[in-house]
Amino acid sequence: MKENQKLIELLEKYQAGTTSDEENAMLESWYNMEAIKRSAAIDDVQESLDRISNRLPLPRKISVWPRLAAAAAVLLLAVFYFFHTGSRVKHKHVLVHKTDSIRPGGNHAVLKLASGQQIVLNSQQPGIVVKGKQVLYKDGNEVTTANMGLQYMQLITPKGGQYQVTLPDGTQVWLNSATKLTYPDHFEGDTRQVELDGEAYFAVSKGTQPFIVKSRGQAVQVLGTEFNIMAYADESTIQTALVTGAVKVNETLLKPGFEAHFSPDGIQVVPSDIKVVTAWKNGLFYFKDASLQTVMNQLQRWYNIEVIYQSERKGDEFNGQIPRDKPLEKVLEILQLSGVNFKMNGRQLIVY
Repeated sequence: MKENQKLIELLEKYQAGTTSDEENAMLESWYNMEAIKRSAAIDDVQESLDRISNRLPLPRKISVWPRLAAAAAVLLLAVFYFFHTGSRVKHKHVLVHKTDSIRPGGNHAVLKLASGQQIVLNSQQPGIVVKGKQVLYKDGNEVTTANMGLQYMQLITPKGGQYQVTLPDGTQVWLNSATKLTYPDHFEGDTRQVELDGEAYFAVSKGTQPFIVKSRGQAVQVLGTEFNIMAYADESTIQTALVTGAVKVNETLLKPGFEAHFSPDGIQVVPSDIKVVTAWKNGLFYFKDASLQTVMNQLQRWYNIEVIYQSERKGDEFNGQIPRDKPLEKVLEILQLSGVNFKMNGRQLIVY
């Protein structure tokens, strides 16, 4: 027990970056001894690491002591640290108290009609359907619309909200947090056009009229397909990832499994990991080589918080999955295993 306690203290010092060369050598020696003792069970260890690394967003790039052979050693130490310190980890770095508990987002939105009427939508109505001059809840109850000509409405999700709408042509749209979708109560003319500010997943119904999504200088044109667009104003690029079918991003043709990054400098097409791109729609945070800022951007939209950086960390890359239905403090407890520290001040999350 005393040896385990000493090792735990060394691991805590390593996580804080305060170990000496001698202490680093002791940790390296411990690792080598453990590797020899457990060589017969190495397959079981690797299987456990694979299962855990799929859940924990451990950084791929993080400075380790000299001469320690591989990232597997860091993972082994991190796993040991996680399972042998238990509740001590929960409170050492994440200063979040129960009174400050911040719940995850949910089905929340506001529907703004052309008349100016605003209808608050919540989890009791998981989505709406637009049919001509009627706007229906998913349960079949009618909302209301004016019986006039072509009318435009807006579906707005706040930070901490998400929602789903079926458009007049049968196209289904899932809206992520802090998103605004502008669309007509019916489509007429040669095109089916909507405008997006934020992030949404589209399952476009087939039709003879091209379906066009406009976002800050970008136009995505399709006939029938599924794709995800992230067009937040605070992101450096608009990212369009194609799941099935084909789309044209401005004049660039996109194939399934690829995504287009649009910026004032032009369009860059890169391979896409669809599981990562669409994870939000499936109730997950999914980080793959994600920077700290990318992780924090997702948290502040979903939990309706403000992130303040007291120091900048460069080079960290986070990998793993976390369910989006977890309270914020539970997510932070996992993230802090990477050595990032947090403090809550109301709805401000301070990263230091």
